[in-house]
Amino acid sequence: MEIKLVEEKKNPLFSRREIVFQVKSNVVPSHEEIKNLLKEKFSFNPHLVRTKKIEGKFGAKIFDVLVNVYDSKEEFKRIVRKTKQELEKEKKEVDEEMNAKAEAKKAKEVGQPEEKKEEVKE
Repeated sequence: MEIKLVEEKKNPLFSRREIVFQVKSNVVPSHEEIKNLLKEKFSFNPHLVRTKKIEGKFGAKIFDVLVNVYDSKEEFKRIVRKTKQELEKEKKEVDEEMNAKAEAKKAKEVGQPEEKKEEVKE
């Protein structure tokens, strides 16, 4: 993938840089690929990058990409709202953790009486 910087603006109100660039690729690049490209090319922290738009014209292998790069993690969290997919992913992770803890607790409760029974038999 080739990358060509088109425009870069500093937005002090939101503590970010708004960058427009073109990517030459055979397929539409994913948001993760864009973050990795910016990390390699400009040494940006991928956790501070928010991809706003990836736009391509029919039949063209050049894609216009608009990203916002924030100055700090605090500013990123303060300004950027989480998408529905991100919220669902976090909820799923929390549910899995709760289920794992509940299963471990059940196994521990079930395992303790058996151990006590074995001790009594001996």
